[in-house]
Amino acid sequence: MTLKKQFLLRIEAWAGQLGPVLEETWRDARQRLDELNRSLASHAVPGERRKQVSELALRSKGRQAGQTSADIRPFPEYEKARQRSDFDQ
Repeated sequence: MTLKKQFLLRIEAWAGQLGPVLEETWRDARQRLDELNRSLASHAVPGERRKQVSELALRSKGRQAGQTSADIRPFPEYEKARQRSDFDQ
């Protein structure tokens, strides 16, 4: 076996061992960066503007999805019917 083949076999063996470890490390790093990004985004937008920003984001997503009107209608409020249980007697 030549030196080149031995070298390639060793590299393939190391790659097989390091591949899963590197993938897991990359996933953990992406998750941490995502959490950091969300934290920074929540601190960057003042509390009184969050509702407006989320409405704008929903409208933008609606337009991207092909929604023809971006009217946001309030959820209809229904009175909750009180049910009497056997224990309330």
